[in-house]
Amino acid sequence: MSLNYHRQYNREIREWLLKVFAFAASIPKDRLPRRPCPVCSATESAFYANNDYLDYEQCNRCTLVYMNPAPRADSVDKGFLGEDELLTEYFSIIRKYKTSLPDKPDPREDGKLKDIYSFKPCGKLLDLGCSVGDFLHKAKFFYDVEGIEVNPRTASVAERHFRVHKHFLAELDLPPVYDVVTLHQILYGVPDPVALFRDIHRVLKDDGILYVNTPNADSYAMKLYRGKACHLYGYTTLNVFNEQSLSALAALAGFEILSFRTEWLDIYLTDLAEYYDHPENFIHKRNSHLPGYEEKIRQEDVFQKSLNLDLNKRGNYIVAVLGKHGRHSL
Repeated sequence: MSLNYHRQYNREIREWLLKVFAFAASIPKDRLPRRPCPVCSATESAFYANNDYLDYEQCNRCTLVYMNPAPRADSVDKGFLGEDELLTEYFSIIRKYKTSLPDKPDPREDGKLKDIYSFKPCGKLLDLGCSVGDFLHKAKFFYDVEGIEVNPRTASVAERHFRVHKHFLAELDLPPVYDVVTLHQILYGVPDPVALFRDIHRVLKDDGILYVNTPNADSYAMKLYRGKACHLYGYTTLNVFNEQSLSALAALAGFEILSFRTEWLDIYLTDLAEYYDHPENFIHKRNSHLPGYEEKIRQEDVFQKSLNLDLNKRGNYIVAVLGKHGRHSL
């Protein structure tokens, strides 16, 4: 059963989010430094949203949505390294409920593999920010897999099964031997995405690919909920990309987008009613205080899938495959 429909899990995540919101409210905003756009370095931007605690702006040049002002990079890195008690609590919840390993998936149908498999059906794969190794357990059936995870608690779980590098990519002297590098829900929390993409470019083979799955700034849910959207929870989301800003990032690091799509609507009638009737209680996708919430969400997911909606560029998540610029001429 998907954890989205697991009532006790959702209740614990909701309680955890309330702690996250309380912490975000306690951050001294006047001590946070302002920053230029972390993709194109432009200094001109427009207010986008406030999540009740922190402000987000949208770059006038590349259209990236980013937190501004924001915590310093060294502070963010401490969170990645396991020094953030709230993030540690989150991973403890995940570990408690994710107790089974996946069966061998169909790589042409699996949501996390099909885009990669269509370009690279085999080879050496590096999952950056592999956490406890969930994706590696799927990918191991088709690829020679390794992970990078700097959080010692989650890395200790993944390394029971896989080779895991426990340093930031920039600190590792890895050779350019990888056919695939994957970023699953990592890019939104990276202080310097250009530097990260350049480090990835360095370790990929000339015909290697970079897979990116990240929140979409142009989604229907972001346009509707703005600061209440799940992508802007608390204090951990630094960047929310759309196709234009991801293309700009790719070009700066020597990549080009080979495929681009979006997925998931993430707008439910059950959530909408709470959003309009009881906004003080609303948490996007985490309204487990409502009777029968998980079953209602499950039924709405089934119904939405049956409609075969064409979300075009408005789905809640970006799924993109990037290749090194000029790869077709090699």
